[in-house]
Amino acid sequence: MSLVSLELFKQHVRADDFADDDAYLAHLLGVAEEWVVRETNRSVEELKGLNGGVFPVSLVQAIMMTAGHWYNQREGVSGVQMHEVPYSLRALVKPWTKLVDDDSGKDEIPSADT
Repeated sequence: MSLVSLELFKQHVRADDFADDDAYLAHLLGVAEEWVVRETNRSVEELKGLNGGVFPVSLVQAIMMTAGHWYNQREGVSGVQMHEVPYSLRALVKPWTKLVDDDSGKDEIPSADT
């Protein structure tokens, strides 16, 4: 998808002075991009269309935050109790989230008399 540049993400995780993790960082970016876009219940094209043809910067930040978390926490469990930062990731994604299916009638069951 490449919605976020590797160079910007490397600055975000403070890994911009070496290239050893580039393949892993690019992998994390790809997975985070998929996750954030899926969380909005929209396509990349829809999101760009809602924002004047440009992918929203708040979602770019959400992607970097998600991938950065996964870069720093590489396992599914942690020995340290962690808490979600209030109004962070959720606040970035929620304004772009489609809450209802606006394709009315598309999935309707045909009536018996048709």
